[in-house]
Amino acid sequence: MHGVAGLAVAALAGLAGYPQPLAGQTPDQDAVRRVIEAVAEFSQAKNLAAMDTLFAPGGGVDIIEGAGVNHGWVDYRDNHLGRELAEFQNFQYRHYAIEPTVRGNVAWTSFRYDMAVDTPNGHIETEGRGTAVLERRDGRWVIVHQHTSGRRKQAQ
Repeated sequence: MHGVAGLAVAALAGLAGYPQPLAGQTPDQDAVRRVIEAVAEFSQAKNLAAMDTLFAPGGGVDIIEGAGVNHGWVDYRDNHLGRELAEFQNFQYRHYAIEPTVRGNVAWTSFRYDMAVDTPNGHIETEGRGTAVLERRDGRWVIVHQHTSGRRKQAQ
């Protein structure tokens, strides 16, 4: 395998190190959970090539952060996420409390996230919630819609 396809296989093979499926989860629910966990993992690693494998290619994908909207993974990657990641230092990001529901070739899930990062404008710590809709395409789950919204963590 060559190029992005090879990276995708290598990146997704790395998911094998994740814990066993949660009690009561089906293999599809577990696969959806792993995709959502991988979004945070690959973001933190600033691995946009691996993230290309997690989102549906082409149009019809909306990614919403707060009130901002990007139409299509490429728009989000090139005009939002890639620029952000280039500025981030000491980036820590995780998705958890992932609750997938699967109906045929469509799945949706809610999740929570924590993020800590140093930016040119200072240190930011955020907590938030998200939802994602995924479709099974060619035997694998890909994100077709994602919405996250967060707020700065309160000082403890």
